[in-house]
Amino acid sequence: MIRNNSKKADYERPSTVIGKDTIIETATLKSKSSVQINGVLQGDTDVEASLVVGQGGKVVGNIVATFVLAAGEIVGNIHAKEQLHVTKTAVISGDITCGSVIIDDGAILNGTCKMQNTTVTNTDSKSPNKNAKK
Repeated sequence: MIRNNSKKADYERPSTVIGKDTIIETATLKSKSSVQINGVLQGDTDVEASLVVGQGGKVVGNIVATFVLAAGEIVGNIHAKEQLHVTKTAVISGDITCGSVIIDDGAILNGTCKMQNTTVTNTDSKSPNKNAKK
């Protein structure tokens, strides 16, 4: 089986940037476009595009986004609909659900990781249950 990831992560130009000297305490941060957090966000996030937690950034709350790039600290569960990239400077305390994951050497992850199929193409023309007894 080959995983077909038709979407590509775009971390280059976030529409919203939370600066390193900024602390936001909120129930939920919602955005249809990309967000980068270099400061502290205390609350959940719901981002339809990509979310970047920059080096020195911190999120205390659950994250839902299509793509997540973690370079800072996250205390909470992460649901990356497509891809999660955990860099060597990241510290994550929480459970992860994602389509695919990249974990750089040196990253710290305390929690479980469950990968879910977003799009799967079967390259074998034979049915997997063809020889199963009935």
